[in-house]
Amino acid sequence: MKLYIDCPTGLSGDMFLAGLADLGADLRRLEPLFAAVGIQVSLAAEKVTKKGLVGTALHMRWPGEQPLRHLPVILEILEQLEVSETVRAGSTRAFKRLAEVEGAVHGLPPNEIHFHEVGAVDTLVDIVGCFWALEELGIQGVTCSHLPWFQGFVDSSHGRLPLPAPATARLLQGKPVYPTQFQEELITPTGALLLDMLVDDYGPGPGGRLEAIGTGWGSKDLGQVPNGLRLFLLDGGQGAQTERIWVLESNIDHLTGEEVGDLFEVLQEAGACDVLYLPGLMKKNRPAGLMQVQCQSDSLASVQEAFFQHSLTLGIRRREAERVVLPRRSTRLQTRLGNLEAKGLDLSGETWHRPEYESLKDLARKTGRSLVQLRSLLEADDSGQEADGSSGPED
Repeated sequence: MKLYIDCPTGLSGDMFLAGLADLGADLRRLEPLFAAVGIQVSLAAEKVTKKGLVGTALHMRWPGEQPLRHLPVILEILEQLEVSETVRAGSTRAFKRLAEVEGAVHGLPPNEIHFHEVGAVDTLVDIVGCFWALEELGIQGVTCSHLPWFQGFVDSSHGRLPLPAPATARLLQGKPVYPTQFQEELITPTGALLLDMLVDDYGPGPGGRLEAIGTGWGSKDLGQVPNGLRLFLLDGGQGAQTERIWVLESNIDHLTGEEVGDLFEVLQEAGACDVLYLPGLMKKNRPAGLMQVQCQSDSLASVQEAFFQHSLTLGIRRREAERVVLPRRSTRLQTRLGNLEAKGLDLSGETWHRPEYESLKDLARKTGRSLVQLRSLLEADDSGQEADGSSGPED
């Protein structure tokens, strides 16, 4: 499934999350996930009619004052959350990106930033919630309309700032915008961050078979204009899809094993789709290896920078390539040993399930089995069923 965002009146984290709830994401399931890490928050998605149109408004409440947290504390919370590795990695990249941008705006290193925008409960829930809801809805790609430009001023903890706010303006760099007469904050820093992290491309309209439409209401009153974010859920079609990716390579003969392992993690956090290390020999018969990295166009700059910074290689070869991918979706398998997070793959009219490694590892720990034993038992049992009752062969 694909998602097209139509945002004539801008975008905030609350509007995006409300729109995803309007498409069917049950946000109440997020409450116990946050409660388990000490964050008490209630999420109520309410159907509301504005300007004669029905959509969803999100009401988020929490007890007491919002704490101000540094980035390391946020990352520790994300590490403890019981979400998939995909959601955790996306949320981690997003908060690091926000801290980097805010640090550049205020002239501070990211880890030293102590400010409301990163520490607030609503920002934390908005970012994690959007990654989580996209996974729950099985959305694999996001495109967006061109973005409205706006003016005016906004009051913040740093005083009165011109619009777009400095962090928002930096996050909008490289994205298509058009002028409007609005003197309101249409795109918030969190909204700009979600656009920066999630949108693959910008265009005038959606492409594919339209499956569902959702509307997320914003809290601002824009007069005669309905302040709503429209989300269009699309089936991109069955069968393999072709996309463009970048392949970066370098011969590595100067790093220790620990440093190579660290490089894997750094590259994935920077946005790499895949990382591969092939051992071999170089000149003078020195042990070495080929480090190969794949990434999307929107992550090329950050992945390349991380590659140079954390390897100190003298050169990187790069090329653009085609990648053929099968339609897939995140799903939950029910087995006699417990539930498993998995990928559902559609191939030749059949659906195949591939359990996620982290979920297998967690189930192995809970059942006292090894990974090899668990996989063998599941294959012999062949009892894997999707949580909604549908089933298919298990890989």
